[in-house]
Amino acid sequence: MGIFRSISSFLKKEEKYPYKPLRNEQTNLPAFFNNRKIDDIIGFDAVETNLKDYELFNFGENFVLYFENEISEESDSFIRDNYTVLREQFFNNGRAFFYLPILLENIDFEILPALQSTFPFLSDHITNSIIDALKIDKFDYDSILSDFIQFIDYKGTISKGCISKNCGFSIVEQKIEESTEFFFKGYIENLSYENPNKGVRFYCLKDKSERSEIEEKQTIESLNTINNEIERLRQSGQLAILAPKIYEFLKKNIDGIVYNKTYPMVITEDFKIIIPNCNNLEIKLSHFTKAIYLLFLLNHEPIDLNDLHLHKDRLLSIYKQVSNQNSYDKIKETVEELLKADSEAIYVHFSRIKKAFLTNFSEYKAFAYYITGEKGKPKEILFDRSEVTFNCSLK
Repeated sequence: MGIFRSISSFLKKEEKYPYKPLRNEQTNLPAFFNNRKIDDIIGFDAVETNLKDYELFNFGENFVLYFENEISEESDSFIRDNYTVLREQFFNNGRAFFYLPILLENIDFEILPALQSTFPFLSDHITNSIIDALKIDKFDYDSILSDFIQFIDYKGTISKGCISKNCGFSIVEQKIEESTEFFFKGYIENLSYENPNKGVRFYCLKDKSERSEIEEKQTIESLNTINNEIERLRQSGQLAILAPKIYEFLKKNIDGIVYNKTYPMVITEDFKIIIPNCNNLEIKLSHFTKAIYLLFLLNHEPIDLNDLHLHKDRLLSIYKQVSNQNSYDKIKETVEELLKADSEAIYVHFSRIKKAFLTNFSEYKAFAYYITGEKGKPKEILFDRSEVTFNCSLK
C-alpha cells in the first residue's frame, strides 16, 4: 500500500550528509580560535564498531568529549577535580560532557551489582578481578579512543582537545603550550546556540544552514504525500477499512521515536510517570524502582547515599502507596534490604531508571530526567521541578 510506504519512509528516513574534507579555517572566529586547528567532519557513513553494543558509550546528540592520544597528569587531574562543575557548565550551554577515563572507571556501576546478585557466593576479590579483566579485555582507553576515532572517520592530526557533535563532528585542538584550565575556559565561553560561521559545527544547536532548510522542505513534501494518499483512500472508500491498521502502524513507530527535547512530566493519580507532550509517553518502572525515583523527584536537594537511611520513612510511605503489595511486612523488608550498609542494590535501580529514559530520549536530554551524580558524590535529578505536576498525593 502506498500510504504505508509513505509513512514508513517518513518515520524511518535516515539522515545522509555529504562528506567534506577536514577544515582548518580561522575566518570570522573569536580570538580564542586564532592559530588553533579546527577539523570539521560535516557527515559520514558510520563505520561499524563495538561502541554501538555498549550503552555506556551511547553519547547521543549534542555532546562534547575530551580526548588525548596520551593522557597527561595535568589534564587528567584538572578534569577529575572539576568534573561535576564542567558537566554543569556544558549542560548549561546545551551540551553533555564526557571524559573517557572516568566512564571506564565507572563501568562497575553497571556490572558489579549484576555480578553480585547473579553470583552472591563470589567474594569481593573475585568479582573485582572479573571486572578488571573485562576492563582490560574490552574497555581499555587506547582501544576505545581508537574505535571512536574510527567511528567518526577522523583522518586529521589533532591529538588533544574536544570532539563535539550535533550536525556532524568538530574537533577543536588544545594547544601544546596552554593549560587544560585555560582551554576549557575559552572553549566553554565560546559555545553558542547560534552559528555565525556555518562551517563550524560546534556552534549550531539551532542550525539555520541550507541543510536544515532542505530537510524542512523534504519533511513538508513527505507530509503532503501522506495527506494525498489518505485523501485518495478516503475518496475510494478504503480509508474506513484501513484506518485501524494505519493507527496501529503509527502507534508502533511513534512509540519508538527518541525525543531530543525535555518536556513537562506528570505523575498521575495512579502514580504513572507520563510525558504528555510525547504522545502521552509512559516511563515504565517496577513498583519499587518507581518508589525510589519518586523519592528523588520529591527531594529537591541531592541525596547522599550514606544518608539514604534518613529517608527510610518517606520511602516506605511512597512504596506503600505505589505498590500493589498488600503485606506491609514485605514492603518494609524490601526497603530495609535496600538500606543495608553493604548493599549495592540502589545502583541496580539507578541503572533501570536510566535505561527507561534512554529508551525514549537522547542521552543529552535523558540526562536531565534520570538520577545522576559522580561516584561517591550525592545523587540528584536535574529536571526542573516546576515542570513536574503531581496529580497524586504522595506523603
